[in-house]
Amino acid sequence: MLPQVADDAIDRSLRELTLEAGEAPGKTRHIAVDADIGDALAAWLEREHPGKPDLLICDNNTRSAAAERLAARLQLAGRRSQLLTLPAQEGEDHVVCDDGIIEALTTMLREHPDANAIAVGSGTINDVVKMATFKLGRSYQCVATAASMNGYTSAIAAVLSRGVKRTLPAQQAEAVFADTDVIQRAPAYLNRAGFGDLLSKPYSNADWLLSHFVRGVNFEERPAKLLDEAYEALLGKAAAIGRGEAAGIGTLTRTILLSGFTMAIAGTSAPASGGEHLVSHYWDMEQHGREEPLFGLHGTQVGVATRISAMLFERLVALDVDDLDIDAAVARKPDASGLEQLESRHERLQPDVIEEVRAQITAKQKHGEALRQELTALRDRWPEIRDALRAILIPSARIGEVLIAAGAADRPSAIGVQREHAVRTVRVCREIRSRYVALDLIDDLGFLEPWSAEVIEAVERS
Repeated sequence: MLPQVADDAIDRSLRELTLEAGEAPGKTRHIAVDADIGDALAAWLEREHPGKPDLLICDNNTRSAAAERLAARLQLAGRRSQLLTLPAQEGEDHVVCDDGIIEALTTMLREHPDANAIAVGSGTINDVVKMATFKLGRSYQCVATAASMNGYTSAIAAVLSRGVKRTLPAQQAEAVFADTDVIQRAPAYLNRAGFGDLLSKPYSNADWLLSHFVRGVNFEERPAKLLDEAYEALLGKAAAIGRGEAAGIGTLTRTILLSGFTMAIAGTSAPASGGEHLVSHYWDMEQHGREEPLFGLHGTQVGVATRISAMLFERLVALDVDDLDIDAAVARKPDASGLEQLESRHERLQPDVIEEVRAQITAKQKHGEALRQELTALRDRWPEIRDALRAILIPSARIGEVLIAAGAADRPSAIGVQREHAVRTVRVCREIRSRYVALDLIDDLGFLEPWSAEVIEAVERS
């Protein structure tokens, strides 16, 4: 697909989705992707929220990058606008979306019931404002300052809650204004992170489809396929994105927004988040608990983990029916006694977090006869399941190629995660969520321990 044709097709999809939203609360009903969107923002606010004071919520970085100029532009248009700069948490150099900062913003907004909340930022700022307004039953708008994640149009938020990185239900931004000038000027690592986050699409969809086959989880074709054409266009723009060229950043921004809609339509993060996201969330939980710097932005870590996930999937779909040894699988997990060793398996997590992990893995792990029944049903349909997964996946080699073309990290060591640490993460990260993913099946079949070491070795060697 030609670059401009691809962008036009994405724009049409975005318009259709906003039209479908109508006037429904908690839905995105307006999107503007353009250079210098200050006047467009002012005009929309005056039409939709006349007379209301605007509160532009930012951090120190997005204040200087966009919020100050936007506030001035809104004031020139006759609106009452002021800034609220969220502080970095103690011991951090950036804002963290956690329970404390969400509650603080919720309290402040409750005391100012007429304030129109506008998130000016990317992942963290958007999620904090999204959660606070959702708690209050109020709408919010977002001005995207980087194409670093796909949460602008999603109805969920990533929150560090009680030490665990959780995906919580929320709402979509009522309107999203993506200023491509600001996004193009954003530090390259932010937009590369967004590219890495989007790469997971085939593998998260494969995890979602596998959970449908194995656990009967609802799977919907529309959100699963909504991003297909945009994804191919995105891969073709990898080098342009890495160089920060306008054409590449434009496609990335549009695809980011479309990806968020896939989750909103499905009512789950499954179309855009699978086992590769568990790797990233696990690293974050470890580092936060030890009060150590993160290895990278979420999307940066997801890009690395997507390459790992791609290799694991290739091994999984190469299995024949005869490779599925159900007797051996049941013998390895006759009961839940193995869950008693979680402390040693998660030695870098805090004790209270481990108890939460225990609840999550207990909710999904099957043993004994229940495991036998599940794997027997899977084996009976394995050729069909394997072919369906193969139809979704793309070669892992291409993931490595586009990560390099975009100038993004393509292996754990590139972000400071050593091999032994990466291997352990792949082996245990599935335990932090009750959602079923391919890592669970691979572990039940007895392949996760050897494959994790072999795949990390291959990733680091190539």
